[in-house]
This record gives sequence, C-alpha cells and structure tokens, in this order.
Amino acid sequence: MASRIPNEFINELLERVDIVDVISPRVNLKKAGRDYQALCPFHAENTPSFTVSPTKQFYHCFGCGKHGTAIGFLMEYEGLDFLDAVESLAQLAGVDVPRQGGRGPRDNHANLYAITDKARRLFQNNLASNAEAQAYLQQRGLNAQTIQTFQIGSAPDAWDYVLRSFSPAEHPLLMRAGLITQNDSGKVYDKFRRRILFPIHDRRGRVIAFGGRALGDDQMPKYLNSPETPLFHKGRELYGLHLARKHSDSKTVLVVEGYMDVVVLHQHGFANAVATLGTATTPEHVTVLTRYFDNVVFCFDGDKAGRAAAWKALESALPHYRDDKSLKFVFLPQGEDPDSFVRGHGEAAFRQLLDTASNLSDVLLKGLQKDLDLDKLDDRARFIERARPYIRQLPKGQFRTLVSQHIEQLTHTEIDWEASTPGRQSAFRREETPSADDRAEAALVSGDWSPVKKAIALVLQNPPAALEAPWPASVSGCGHKGAAILQELLETIRANPQINTAALLENWRGRSEYPHLNRLAATDLMLTAEQASKELRDMAVYLQQAVNRNKIEGLRRKQAQTGLNAEEQQELLQLLASRVQRTQP
Repeated sequence: MASRIPNEFINELLERVDIVDVISPRVNLKKAGRDYQALCPFHAENTPSFTVSPTKQFYHCFGCGKHGTAIGFLMEYEGLDFLDAVESLAQLAGVDVPRQGGRGPRDNHANLYAITDKARRLFQNNLASNAEAQAYLQQRGLNAQTIQTFQIGSAPDAWDYVLRSFSPAEHPLLMRAGLITQNDSGKVYDKFRRRILFPIHDRRGRVIAFGGRALGDDQMPKYLNSPETPLFHKGRELYGLHLARKHSDSKTVLVVEGYMDVVVLHQHGFANAVATLGTATTPEHVTVLTRYFDNVVFCFDGDKAGRAAAWKALESALPHYRDDKSLKFVFLPQGEDPDSFVRGHGEAAFRQLLDTASNLSDVLLKGLQKDLDLDKLDDRARFIERARPYIRQLPKGQFRTLVSQHIEQLTHTEIDWEASTPGRQSAFRREETPSADDRAEAALVSGDWSPVKKAIALVLQNPPAALEAPWPASVSGCGHKGAAILQELLETIRANPQINTAALLENWRGRSEYPHLNRLAATDLMLTAEQASKELRDMAVYLQQAVNRNKIEGLRRKQAQTGLNAEEQQELLQLLASRVQRTQP
C-alpha cells in the first residue's frame, strides 16, 4: 500500500503554522489593515499587489494571479515538491509527519538518498584505481579540484560491481534508484559499466541519479542517464544547479547541453553553468531558472539541431516570460560546443561570444519571418497567423505589448490578437457529452456566478460560518452544476469544524478542481463577516428550496406513473405544505 500523509495531519499543520511566519522571512511583508502586503516575489512590480491573509491563511497576488496556502507558497518559492513542503512546515511546527499505509514509497525516499549517495562514494573510490577513466579525464583537461567538486567517479567494466558492493537486502532499493536493471530472461546486472559517472544532484545537493559517459568509442549509447525514479525526473532537474547557486554570485545562468560542458566551463571560471539532462528544455526548467536568476542565456550549437533545440527552449519559455527577467540565445560556431570552444579559444573569447547573445524577441521574430517577404501582402498575413499563437502564450505585460506592437509595425496592420483562429475550438468545448465531474468543474470555470459557484466561494472563505447555515442534508439534490463539490466541502468542514481556508483547499490538491477553487478562495467578494454569514444563510435556504422542488417534481412524476406509497404521500404533503408556508405573508 502506498504511503501518504493523512489529510487530518495536513489540516492540523495548517492550523498550527501561521502563513505570515512562513512568508515573512522570504518576503518583506507590511501590515495593511487585517492583512499584509508586499511586492510580489513572483513578478516585477513597483506597487505592492501581493497580499497575505492571516484569517484565510492564504496568499494572493492581484498582479500575476498566483495564490495558495503556506504549502503552495513553499512549493512555488522554494521549488519544493508537495511532500518536501509539508516536511518543511512540520519541521517549523516541531512535529513529525505521520504516514498511512506503512513504509511506502515516500518512507523509502530517505533510504533511496542513502543508496544513491553510497553509490556515488563507490564510483568515486573506483576512479582512484581506474587508469582508463583517469586518462580520459586528463585528456579532457580536468584538474583534481574540478573532479572533486563535481564528485566525478567511474564504473569498471563489470556486470556486477554495484551488485556485489551492496547487500542483498539493498538490491530492491538499487532497482528503485535505477542503479541495476533486469533483462527479459530475469538476469539482474549493473546499469552503468565502463563509464565515467557524473552524479546528478537536486537543488539541495542530494544525489538523485547518475549520468554515464562511455569510455570505449565503440560502446553505445555514448551517454546514458539513470531512468526516471521516485527521486529523479529529468524534465525538472538541471545538472550543476546546486553548484551554480553555491559557487556563483552572478545573476546570469548559462544553459548548455552536456555534463562536460558544465564541468569544463566551471573550471574556466564560469561557475554559473547548468545543463539539461538529455532532454529538451521544459517549462519546468524555465520556471526554476527564472526563480533563481535574472538573466538566462541558452548556449546551443550553431547547426540545425542546435537551432531546433533553441526554438524548443523558446517555446517552453514564452508562457513563463517575466518582464523583469532576460532570456537570450547564443549560437556557437559550426562543430563547436562550450567545452571545445572554451578549451580551444579561452575564457576571454567565450565571454565575447556571450556578448553576442540574441534576445528572445529577436530569435522569435526571426524564426517567424523565416522564408517570408514582408513586402508581400500574402506573406504579411502568414506572418501574423504564425505569430498569433506565440503572442497568446506570453503573459500579459510590457514585453507582450511591445512585441505585439513591433509586429504591427512590421506588417503595417492593427491586429486583434485575441481573435479566434477559424476551425479552432475553445479549450472547454467538447464534442462528447460531459461527465458529471466535467460538469462540476465547468461550474467553477464558467465566468457566470451561479448560486452554487457563489456558495462555494463563500464556504471556502468562511469555513466556520458555513456550519451555521441551514444547508440541506444533501446539497447534490438541488440539481445545480457544482453541487457535488459544495457537498464535499461542507462534509469536510463538518468533520473538521476548526478548519481554515488553507487547510480546506489542501484537501483538493492534485485534483482538477484545485486551481479553480484556489481562484474562488482568492476572489474578493467585498463582504464583511456579518454580510458573509447572511449570504451563506440565504444561499443555504435557496438551495434547500431547490432540493424540495426537485423532490416534489420527482414524487409527482412517480405519482402519475406508478403511484406513491403511504410514506411517499406523507413526504409530498409535507413538502407542499412547507412551500405554502413560505409563500404566506
């Protein structure tokens, strides 16, 4: 059974920890009435729009729209995953994190870290006696200090070097960590053989995986990474990031493609280099890079593959572009990579090359204009349609405005960037009949304020007051979209009468409704506490009436079709009587 943190503990933790205590060491908060304000840590601004509510235990930025609980803040600000964020809060509160289901995957994370670090020491120790590996590193120009800094090691030409070095009891963990593998016939053997081993660290400096470079030219593949594991997700991690943050004060980060590029650049004074791990740049990479650095410079080969990789990085960056950040691209001469260039031409020449980096806007516009002649009317139209999806991806801000205006100047056209492209469906339009879950979520997404949607917002923002309202026993019976969500929220509050907004939201994390509920929790309803209580009561009465109407209609249909038994007849009479009483003065 998988191990998970009980919801009850999450609720209790968020009641125990004040979100102000979590955010204030990281953001300069100032009191503003009942709440706190600050300049948003997630986007550039001159006027504070970042608000922290001690009442709701919730943060919200009216500028960029980011919002969430103390857990969500740590995940966004520190780049932690959910469980690490919970553990950080638990440490702040001085409590231990319980788990359900025995020793499941998360309980084994600590054991997996121990396994990967033990393997790292094993590979490092092997390097001392591996003449072939030492000769290779010497040929690549690496000195002892660099090898030690990056904890580089080696695996011998053996099928069971790692297997023999760990006890049989540790073999299941070796498999989970991706250090051993199994073929179709059931034979278990080492994943890495006759390779230089580059330990891959997470942002905390813990070893989570390995990258191996073949020592024999005939050995394939030349580069081999650990597989995806509970610790390692290559689309999220960047090789050398922990060292770039530790050894460099620069606000600029250089993004390259290979381990050796990072290592050699570091040795030549560019300690701010990181690399993607055998994959194209992902949106997660961009988010992490712009969290820690103001300027991101992507360094790619100047060949066709390098330019394709640059365009992929650009596409990943657009939705996360910030006006206070700079993203640039530099292309190396044909046949060169950062490793060969800096060793062949020197540090000064590489710095001069970096000075020629192109801005993201220049690369974008040049790419969109490829094979087009903007003096021709048809090509101008094609250029606009090529640009439209890219402009739409950009967050609203000065950069998007300026790029849009520049395209309009180039084409001598006033452009409606939000106009729908013919034949393209709305993201929420479906051909098939929506499921009950789809309909419930659609009630949250809709721009209309239905009674249930408003009730959900009121309940989220005022959990204790929600208990005082006379809700029907089953809100779902009202027939409105989203009623099942409201019902579940009320049941959670009844089971946890002291629950706050933050804890209530955390019960929905990981579900499709979660971001929509977050937005409703952050919406300013412009109500005092007294007004909110009255609204909740009125909403509960309204929904009870809707439930009663549906019951009356259902009983009348049955009465006409098959007749009612005595109990059903009595229920119908009571419902009709209550309706008459409400209409009397």
